[in-house]
Amino acid sequence: MTFRAPSLLTYFLSLIIAAIVGGLAWLVLGDSGNTLLLLGAGLVIGHFFGSCLRDTEAKPVPVAGTRAASSTARNNNGIKSIYVGNVAFSAPREALQELFEGYGRVISVRLMMDRATRRPRGYGFVEMESRAADAAISALDGREFFGRNLRVNEAKQQSPRRED
Repeated sequence: MTFRAPSLLTYFLSLIIAAIVGGLAWLVLGDSGNTLLLLGAGLVIGHFFGSCLRDTEAKPVPVAGTRAASSTARNNNGIKSIYVGNVAFSAPREALQELFEGYGRVISVRLMMDRATRRPRGYGFVEMESRAADAAISALDGREFFGRNLRVNEAKQQSPRRED
């Protein structure tokens, strides 16, 4: 998810449009119109026009803590994300981290959980420095871990989600 704050120019233009629409509505309706209703209508119409006046050179800024922000930062630093599949449901995150630390510094370990049941889904992702990641992938693919043979390969980048 990305957030793009409006520019100062867009913000002030939408306020000016809101004031104009509110003033015109007051002139037409006179004292018979509800003041709050007029103000609300002016703000809604001003916001609508203000959101249509988008800056073409402004690009979305990834929000800190989201997948877009973290993947951009990590790709630039020589860090690889490793997909680890066929992980036993009883395997703790710490044990998986220790397994991969034998090949280099582990930056993060994420085991995916089912949102509805809060149970492990049997796969996860490990982030390591590029050279260590390559060594870990070649050494650990097919290795038995908690009674199951791991599937280890470089994670494919997820295609960006369409924003509406």
